[in-house]
Amino acid sequence: MSNGILMQAQMLIDEEQYDRAYEMLERAYDRLKEDAEYLEKIALLAKTMDKKEEAAKYWEELVVVNPNCLVGYSELMDIYDSTNKYKYYITRAKYKILNEKVSQSIDDYKKAISSTTEESELVNARFLLAKAYEHTGKIQNAIDEYFRIIETKDDMAIYYKLADLYAEMGDRFSAISVLERGVKAFPQVNELAEYLSALYMKEGQFDKALENSRNDYSKTKALLMKGENEEALKVLNSIQDRTNANYYALFAEYYFNIKDWDKCNEYIDKFNELSPQNPLVYQMRALVADAQDDSFGYHFNMGKCYSYKQEYELALAEYLNAHRVDSKNAEAIKEIIKINEASGDKTSLMEFYEKLVRQEPDNPIALKGLGDVYADMYEFRSAIEYYEKLAKADKNNYEVYNKLGFCYEKIKDIKSAKECYEKYLSKAPLSPDTEKLKEKILKMTGTNSSNVESEEGFIDKIMKLFGK
Repeated sequence: MSNGILMQAQMLIDEEQYDRAYEMLERAYDRLKEDAEYLEKIALLAKTMDKKEEAAKYWEELVVVNPNCLVGYSELMDIYDSTNKYKYYITRAKYKILNEKVSQSIDDYKKAISSTTEESELVNARFLLAKAYEHTGKIQNAIDEYFRIIETKDDMAIYYKLADLYAEMGDRFSAISVLERGVKAFPQVNELAEYLSALYMKEGQFDKALENSRNDYSKTKALLMKGENEEALKVLNSIQDRTNANYYALFAEYYFNIKDWDKCNEYIDKFNELSPQNPLVYQMRALVADAQDDSFGYHFNMGKCYSYKQEYELALAEYLNAHRVDSKNAEAIKEIIKINEASGDKTSLMEFYEKLVRQEPDNPIALKGLGDVYADMYEFRSAIEYYEKLAKADKNNYEVYNKLGFCYEKIKDIKSAKECYEKYLSKAPLSPDTEKLKEKILKMTGTNSSNVESEEGFIDKIMKLFGK
């Protein structure tokens, strides 16, 4: 539909029948006002006909429908330059941002602020200026602008933003201060109060946290942190929703406080069922282990905690500590191997593959790992030793025969290489290497017989020499 109308309008424009083309496009407005191509067409025609107000209207609608339309911003700048300086500078700033010149937009936003006294325009320009400061890393300047906004008009979202920025800077005191102000301005907004409560909790001000908490979970947490365990239990027992993972985490904390380790672990497990791979699960298990003087359990679970936080250096340090406590624990060794595989530390890998093989001689991870490390070091006979063990330990691992074939080929054991490649193809007939390996096997067959003939001829010659 839109293409037909636009084509008809263009035909009229080509014939310089601008009025008819414009009328046609205007009639289609209600149907096509969300179509960027339509808006650009009618805006250009309005410009041609010197309908500045109408052109401005359509260009403004176009940049809403297509916020990345440089042409729209450029045309609006031409219109606003002589009609509205505030809009001109705002539009020029956005044009620069689209051209990835955010730092240059800052001066335009400042000029926009100087060009108006309208409250809504001032707030809008200051907000955009603050965002530009954030983007360019000038956080304190951004904070100053956000404060100027709430001096003009209270805005709940700005209090959130200011608290976030202060928290990112590590200035928890200022974050608390701005949230206190926000809670006074918007006492009915529970989210602001909960944010404030959480920050007070981190600061150890549990009475203040309790005062600002607006839900049973944060109340329970504050009570538990204060050591008021029975009051916390009353609140917990009043919670009806048993599908929330936090319910079980708080029960685990309650049982931790009263030193009932079995119950604590039971609730940690329930928490883990609803929130798997949550670092908090392992941090809690670590604390329980520490309370029971289980040094291995503490370090191992802290390693898991850091792993799920993707803080792998800290995780490795904890796993190594766990290994020092119990050098025969295969689980700690496996976790160390995982991290070293990701980092490519082959020296450490070989050490821990060997340790794992001593604990679990048929462990496929260790056998494959040692085979791969030795193959990378061109120690093919050692690689073969571990690959052969892997083939026996893991009957479903067909790739090992491809690796064995390669290693046997490297030590000139053509017969064994051929057998391994054939076994690999029998187990993986759809392998992308099939054709290449078939050609290799054919060549090996020829090489094998010629080698035998060559060796037999050489022996015959030696025998003839001795017979003379």
